[in-house]
Amino acid sequence: MLIRNSAPVFGANRHPYQEPGEWQFSLASRNLVSNDHYNGTVEQVQRQTLQNYVTNKQNLVDVAVSHAVTRRLALTFAVPFVNSSWASRDPAFPLPAPRHEIAQNGRGIGDISLLGRYWLFDTETHDTWNVAAGAGVKFPTGNARAQDTFPGRTDPANILRYVDQSVQPGDGGWGMMMEAHGFKAMYRVFLFGSASYLANPRDVNNTPSILTVLGISTAPGTANAGLGVNSVPDQYMTRLGASVGIWKGIAGSVAWRMEGLRRYDLFGDSHGWRRPGTELFIEPGVSYQYGGHTFTFNVPFGYYYNRRANAYTGNPGDATFPRQVFLSSYSWRFGGKKAALPPPTTTPPAPSKEETHP
Repeated sequence: MLIRNSAPVFGANRHPYQEPGEWQFSLASRNLVSNDHYNGTVEQVQRQTLQNYVTNKQNLVDVAVSHAVTRRLALTFAVPFVNSSWASRDPAFPLPAPRHEIAQNGRGIGDISLLGRYWLFDTETHDTWNVAAGAGVKFPTGNARAQDTFPGRTDPANILRYVDQSVQPGDGGWGMMMEAHGFKAMYRVFLFGSASYLANPRDVNNTPSILTVLGISTAPGTANAGLGVNSVPDQYMTRLGASVGIWKGIAGSVAWRMEGLRRYDLFGDSHGWRRPGTELFIEPGVSYQYGGHTFTFNVPFGYYYNRRANAYTGNPGDATFPRQVFLSSYSWRFGGKKAALPPPTTTPPAPSKEETHP
């Protein structure tokens, strides 16, 4: 299963509103290793026993700049960078020889996105709760036809071949991005939820699939008919959680997280090679905020894995899922209009935003 979403940042800041004219620079990373195979919800433990499993390493860094046009509308421009690998057992080292891998690597700039987010309710009168909607465009800037040298299934020579779909820096299609966010602050507790969906209307990108690369037949009448080129699939992610202030800018959080790759796209056909599936996580995390700087570190732990069947052939196939994902981010808010200081008063001060929004 392939997910190209970067680390979460919503819910880390004590207050999600940006002031008019304010900028935010964000640097987020996503790192994982997956080599546990699933067919449906059944783990394929024999792959570990026979040592013919796949090792998939995903490394993504996302650089984003956000600008608050008003207190309710912000625009975000994000550029991802991919450095990932996919490796199976080198055919030159069959059992009982020790396992030996030669990885196929996909590196480079990913698919750039431009997104707008708008708070649906007046931020001046909704200081403790609100809901935001977002929409944007994903540009096909990432290379969807990356190649590397690695051994084949029958030809062990290291020749230039197309890398697996999961490590291609791009998917080859224009995408429509849709998001929703919400929060509710209750003294020291900050409840948050977010959902994102990437719709890719393009059917296939015509890059040879890993089946074709490995010499597995995709001709009509075979079990893998029609899977000779890569699909351009939809993806989604949802998080629901809460954070609590602990001490001097430090907050702890826990969230429920769902990531998935659709079996059938929202728009258009769903032909070609894809690995549709869903994984559920429990996601603990910690954040630290000092002035306009926020650091987060989250580790989602998977507890449910489901590799769904191919959209058209019904072939169950399999896919690797990570047991955990390491997510980290840094953001810096700067510029913007400064709020006017309140007039002097002899009454006790009201709780600050930092006290009401951990």
